[in-house]
Amino acid sequence: MTNTTDRASDAPYSGDVATSADSHLADGARDHRSAATAGLAFVLAGVMLGATMPTALYSTYQHNFGFSLLTVTVIFAMYAFGVLAALLAFGTWSDVLGRRPVLLMGLAFAALSDVVFLLADSTGWLLVGRVISGLSAGVFVGTASVAVTEMAGGRLSSRAPLIASVANIGGLGIGPVIAAMLVAWVPGPMRTSFWVHLGLVAASTVVVLLVPETRGRRPGKLRPMPLGVPADMRVYFMRASLLGFAGFAVMGLFTGVAPSIATKITGVHSAIAVSFLVFSMFIGSVVGQLAARRVRQEVAERTSILLFVVAMVLLILTFVVGNPILLAITGLVGGVGQGMSFAKGLAVITTTAPAEQKAAVTSAFFVVCYIAISVPVIAEGLLAQYWQFKGAGIVFAVVIAVLALLAGALEVVESRKQRGTPIER
Repeated sequence: MTNTTDRASDAPYSGDVATSADSHLADGARDHRSAATAGLAFVLAGVMLGATMPTALYSTYQHNFGFSLLTVTVIFAMYAFGVLAALLAFGTWSDVLGRRPVLLMGLAFAALSDVVFLLADSTGWLLVGRVISGLSAGVFVGTASVAVTEMAGGRLSSRAPLIASVANIGGLGIGPVIAAMLVAWVPGPMRTSFWVHLGLVAASTVVVLLVPETRGRRPGKLRPMPLGVPADMRVYFMRASLLGFAGFAVMGLFTGVAPSIATKITGVHSAIAVSFLVFSMFIGSVVGQLAARRVRQEVAERTSILLFVVAMVLLILTFVVGNPILLAITGLVGGVGQGMSFAKGLAVITTTAPAEQKAAVTSAFFVVCYIAISVPVIAEGLLAQYWQFKGAGIVFAVVIAVLALLAGALEVVESRKQRGTPIER
């Protein structure tokens, strides 16, 4: 994740036009800036779309290569490990090299990932492809989000973070749907999706080369992203991290294991239907992020806790009853909780952290979230090896609900401390 403290006024645009001077831009220049912002949002969505395309293909890979559910979860988790590696290794590079070179590096990783999937004829290729896909997303998501924010100006400036977030989550959500449609309607289901995405990467490269640079090269060292949390915000960071962990674990469940839940528990075998079950999670996330902008932090936090608990109850019912509608509702409710807790938690962290530690704290939060998207899913795969798949899913739901309630308990304790009210024992 790049340092989001960089001001848009630092961004050279058609020479060196500052955001503060946006009101003096000619209409043509404003239109140019709007078009460039839209182009960068398209690029961000296109790259993230490729990160979830394999979700619609896991069942096909599992059938053709003959591996277990545990292997499916490990393949999925390789993406998260790639994201973490990229965030930590390359997170500050765009502040030194400029946005465009790092965006092009992310696109190169995306293209390489597509090539690996096109060549894949064994499980090992899938593991490598997912790691490279994660590297692409990790390099790209932070830099592109900052570039969108820096490029936007005038009437778009206040909406730029939302534009970047919707492009990110929207791309992730649409990926499985497009891949599923290609699987159902186009020959070569294990190859076509990646040819399509390779075309999107090529178009995105052209866009990146055409739009103005928002932050040029500056002096500095290329070093790993630091991690750290100031002592005075550790209590809130812990609450935000618990909810972030819960939300991203649910996201990991839907993008990694939902196809298996759909086929084994609810009896849904259509790739398109399964992809829409996954899509429900991302729709909920977008709704949650939009809602988070309109409510206070305490309300968002408590609402997301309630939504996580409700979603996990619905997930347990899904495993018991085997109803696909319940699974879709679970994704929608859990997605709203994920989007609301993540958006509000990240906003508070980035606004309250000291300027000199903002990148370190933000990176620490993202590390927690991406550990959550992988480790619990692998744990469920391991449990399913030695226990019933249904039992493993119920354990997952109980653990996530407990994490959400623990965040709620911490919030209650902290609010009572601030009011000076004795805590009842």
